[in-house]
Amino acid sequence: YRFTLSRAIDRYNMAQQQHRILLLGSGMVVQPVVDYLLKDGPSSRFHLTIVSLFLHEAVNAAKGHDPAHVETLQLDVGKQAAELDALVAKVDIVISLVPAPMHPLVAQACLKNKKHLLTASYISPAMKELDSAAKEAGVIFLNELGLDPGIDHMSAMAIIDEAKHKGGKIRSFVSWCGALPAPDCMNNPLGYKFSWSPRGVLSSAGLPSSFLWENKSTELSPENKWQLLLPVPVSESDKVDHMFDGVGNRDSVSYIDVYGLNRNDLQTMFRGTLRWPGFGTMVRAFMALGLFSSERSASFDPASSEAVKWREVLGGGDDVEASVGAKLKAAFEKMGSEAQDKLVGVKTVPRDVSQDVSAALAGLKWLGITADEVVEKKGTPIDSLCALLEKRLSYGPAERDIVVMQHEFIVEYPSHSEKVYSTLVVYGDNKESKEPAAYGMLNKSTATAKTVGLPVAMAAELILQGSVPQRGVIAPIYKEIYTPMLNMLRAQGIDMKERAEKL
Repeated sequence: YRFTLSRAIDRYNMAQQQHRILLLGSGMVVQPVVDYLLKDGPSSRFHLTIVSLFLHEAVNAAKGHDPAHVETLQLDVGKQAAELDALVAKVDIVISLVPAPMHPLVAQACLKNKKHLLTASYISPAMKELDSAAKEAGVIFLNELGLDPGIDHMSAMAIIDEAKHKGGKIRSFVSWCGALPAPDCMNNPLGYKFSWSPRGVLSSAGLPSSFLWENKSTELSPENKWQLLLPVPVSESDKVDHMFDGVGNRDSVSYIDVYGLNRNDLQTMFRGTLRWPGFGTMVRAFMALGLFSSERSASFDPASSEAVKWREVLGGGDDVEASVGAKLKAAFEKMGSEAQDKLVGVKTVPRDVSQDVSAALAGLKWLGITADEVVEKKGTPIDSLCALLEKRLSYGPAERDIVVMQHEFIVEYPSHSEKVYSTLVVYGDNKESKEPAAYGMLNKSTATAKTVGLPVAMAAELILQGSVPQRGVIAPIYKEIYTPMLNMLRAQGIDMKERAEKL
């Protein structure tokens, strides 16, 4: 009896000292967040409330952890504002891993209750507008905490600040990142499988890109950017090399100021996404066939009970492949013509219309789009396509992913110039292997989940320690944030390898 009472008292006292964290969302990257924050078991300093629209997902994320340190709740964040507000009021910090459009809603609850907020998403205009209010409330809204954006910012700033300290000028900065199937699991025509939000992947693919390349500012439409792919070699080790297709990622130019770079010194600023060959051709095919449209359509209306096949949506009658092939040929020729003067003097991946059409038709057939696959109606072409791709491009239990990031800097010093490479390669866990999860984590995870989830969890730890002096809406570009976080990531095996070549 005395032992039981003593233990209860100890647990009560510990609970009073615990930092309380609200984790919103239970998607593909949540597990490493939970495992890291609760890695100390019964002696953990954190109590975690996992909130999800789908309770079973939250329960699965909490499985195996001490119930005294974790609880799960079902909540529709977008529709239950009062309940969300009550939850936020009870915690010290909020981690939001719900879809990015919901972050401002969560941020409003955090402002009202003067609580810190963490997200892995880009700083949206709506979030940026809250900067003054967050500063006035004395809270930190730390965003862009995942892989890309996230680790890319932190590792880049470490190199930029060191170069400046040594008297160097950044002349060029090119940064690449991709989360992909590992080479031994690349077994479909797209060279891709989903390890994070499928809708997010497609939405990002459909955005234009803008960048500075050799003193020329360039903006590419979504069709142009997938037409003009750049060949990107990455060396994983002395014996393992990879060749990727690189594509521009959103607005690179805005990061000149974010990274504190001198516009008068800088000649190239480019942030891009890595894909295995084949993906870009399929994206252009989807665009050419109207499947990236977000307009609601009767053919994709979930209220209709009539079964519709993809081939019927595309039209073309009995010889749908011939019809689709003709559409693709015309579209690919037009894309090539429109893009030919966009990147003069830049080495791009050679394109052959006939080969691209053949590859696209093979990919569409493999997906069932030109065969008898029935449409899972989601209201719009892009959402219905997303449902199909999610079904066909999922990881098997014995398959793993790979995360690849590479920065390429040209730095000019008074005595010489050098090219600096900083490379990260992380493999996911094989969930069917008998090997334990890496670095003492309770559960095995994808490389994507590790490199997105761990930075978010580590940032929560830093803020709760009182180690982050900044306030307002920020990204992890400050030395007080990126230095300890890069060290913490290194301890988990996520380590950028650097090398420099004199020019």
